[in-house]
Order: sequence, then C-alpha cells, then structure tokens
Amino acid sequence: MGAAMTRHPDAAVQRASAFVHAIVWAEHTTLWDLLSDHGRAAALSVAMRNGLDRVVAGRIRDDLADPVERERFLQQLVGGLRRDLRSVELTELTLGECSTASDGSVAVELLTPSQLPSTYAWPAGRLVLSCDTDRGWVVDRLEPRLAGP
Repeated sequence: MGAAMTRHPDAAVQRASAFVHAIVWAEHTTLWDLLSDHGRAAALSVAMRNGLDRVVAGRIRDDLADPVERERFLQQLVGGLRRDLRSVELTELTLGECSTASDGSVAVELLTPSQLPSTYAWPAGRLVLSCDTDRGWVVDRLEPRLAGP
C-alpha cells in the first residue's frame, strides 16, 4: 500500500474498526500494536497511577518486559478500555462519522444503537488517530461518552 493510501481517512476508519474489534474480543496484543507512541505513553501513565511499578512500565515501553509482566499489563489495558465503554454493549458498537482535524489527526465516532423506537444510534465516544510515518494510522486515544438521549 502506497503512502498516499495509508494516509487516506478510509485507512484510519479501518484501523479504528480493528481497534474496536480488539477491545470486543480482548485481543490485547493487537490493541497495543494499534496504539500510537502517545497512546502507549498515556496507557502506561494511567497504569502507573493505578500501581504499576515505574521500572516495569519502562520495560514495557521499551519492549523489554518479562512476558508475564507484559501480559498482565495488556490484560489490564483491555479491562480499562472496556470499563471506559461500560455504558454500551460492546458487540453492538459501530463506526460513524470520520472527521479530519487541522493537525491531520482523524476522529472516528463510535455509535451504539438506541433502544428507543424510531430513534437513531447514539454517540458512545470517539477514537482519535494520527498517521505514523512507519506504521500508518494509529490510535492516540479513546474518548468515551455515556450513551443515551
């Protein structure tokens, strides 16, 4: 795939879809692979605030962690992302509008179906992605919202 194709917003939507799929099915390694450096740093920062040892966090960041340490952290990462989206049924999440910001990042809206008759889907949050020179579109952050009218 050429550089122009990987920078196209449709490619960002595909990556956002893969990220949601990884949350739904607890594919923690895929989640980590789809996170940008900024997203990884944020995940490690939250983990340290929640008790992850700074040295272990550094090993995870530098890809030098013991497999057990890494596995434990990634499982907790999946759990945290699922908690962020606890107001919705994960398996029913769909992707909505995609918008490009002035800095080149892309926001992809996450939608959840409404349980109310004749009512459209509600925003459950959004994923913000940036385009990495080597890795293509990667997720910077999840911004969850409580779903509902």
